[in-house]
Amino acid sequence: MTHYGLQTMDFLDRIKKFEGELPPLLLEMAELLKRMITEIERPQLEDVQRMQAELRRMIGGSERLVAVCGAEGKLCLQCPFGAYLPSGFPFASPEQPLCLPWIVLTYPEAQVQPASQ
Repeated sequence: MTHYGLQTMDFLDRIKKFEGELPPLLLEMAELLKRMITEIERPQLEDVQRMQAELRRMIGGSERLVAVCGAEGKLCLQCPFGAYLPSGFPFASPEQPLCLPWIVLTYPEAQVQPASQ
């Protein structure tokens, strides 16, 4: 049996609890991360990079995420990705990229890691 941290358990609980209330985009992205969590016991860098690329593809552009999340994370309290927000931060946004969807859009260069020598 795989053991999850508190934030990951909160993420999985939020998917179940708010499934009927989440916009389709957030639900689709959450399901992608849920699959990665449940299917890959020890994700490698390549797994994370593939997931980030798929999230970027799903989102398309920041306008789509703003349309769903608003500019100040109006869904963060329900959103599964809000489970990973640092304490003291009530929302994530383009100016405050604290959740995975905003991070992959705001820092696309994070997907490219230099080869270690």
